[in-house]
Amino acid sequence: MKLNKQEVLNLAKLAKLKLTDQEVNMYQQQLTEVLGYVDKINSLDLEKVKESLTGIEDSDVKPRSDIAEDSQPSTIKQAAQLKEGYVANPKVFK
Repeated sequence: MKLNKQEVLNLAKLAKLKLTDQEVNMYQQQLTEVLGYVDKINSLDLEKVKESLTGIEDSDVKPRSDIAEDSQPSTIKQAAQLKEGYVANPKVFK
């Protein structure tokens, strides 16, 4: 699909962009190339392709069980002074 200059200007207007003539020519070429790739993808016959979330068939990877764990690191638990689960230290600023 080839875009003409007016279509690029309409897209720029929708995006609230002010383009120079040089930018219009550049975007016209780039958008035409992108839409060409989309046309190629749309022309593929994907009827026999199975859907997959991972791209790996018969994966032996199993999701871990969702178990709540203590999120406080052991270093914080070992702090000399704790206040409400946080490390307490002397004030730095007045």
